[in-house]
Amino acid sequence: MTERTFALAAALSLLLAPRAGAGQEAAGVPATLAHEVAARAAERGVPAEQVLAPIADASRRGLPADLVAAKVLEGLAKGVPPARIASVARDLTDRLAAADSLLEEAQRRRLAPAADRKAALLDLAAALGAGVDRQEVESLVVAAGAARGGSSDSVVSAAQVLGDLARRGIQPSEAMPLALAIARTGPRRPAEIPALFEAWRAEGGKDARAFLDEARRRIESGRKLDGMVDVFGKSQSRLVRDREAGDRDKDRGGLIGTDVGKQGADQGLGPAERSDAARGAVPGLDDNVRKLGKGPKPRK
Repeated sequence: MTERTFALAAALSLLLAPRAGAGQEAAGVPATLAHEVAARAAERGVPAEQVLAPIADASRRGLPADLVAAKVLEGLAKGVPPARIASVARDLTDRLAAADSLLEEAQRRRLAPAADRKAALLDLAAALGAGVDRQEVESLVVAAGAARGGSSDSVVSAAQVLGDLARRGIQPSEAMPLALAIARTGPRRPAEIPALFEAWRAEGGKDARAFLDEARRRIESGRKLDGMVDVFGKSQSRLVRDREAGDRDKDRGGLIGTDVGKQGADQGLGPAERSDAARGAVPGLDDNVRKLGKGPKPRK
């Protein structure tokens, strides 16, 4: 047996070993996945057992091992040092475990389960990785549980918006009223609000509180967000105020921008389906990636 073959066999035995004291056959990781990771590690001259251990740990904790394996393979492809790969993979595993616990709490509150649990776990893990606190997500669970339109998917969507805005410099605490509105009323399209925020910022919008408040008002009133950005520069806030939307903060109403009636925004918005391309990704292997897409785009 060659040294490489021996290392591969040792790594696979670690990954596929029975759970200690559980009397089960294996850790639950598909052998093909284990072989792929071990082979890639061997190609890079990386100790396979070092990068396989977090995958085995995820499986033993009942978490999707393939999500952790994907992060490991990404690190190997980028030539990231094995210690860093293992650290990021362990961090992802811990976030997935926290996300799993939050989804369990949502079900204990009798919220409908997530339509795609694996995607929901990854989205919640990404939000936690962006700086959203577990306590903030728990608040979203409580809000969804007390509302007719709340669901596990609405909690995930709200947390995802908090994470997306956090990556754009908005503190989760500042965006919580908007997120709570989403948790109560139903999920949004994954890219809807961050794309709208970028468009508003590109038009010269600066008061994030005004943007968040107008979005919240519209969502709470069942109004669409289309036409919310003032692309003609008629208002200082660069926002179009929808008069048909309710306003809990009437003393701040005049700060929002130009008024429109029913023709400025359509009635109603039901829950939207998740786009595969929009599913969350946990940062860590390449910190520079998090800088992409930030800042206002130059106007043509």
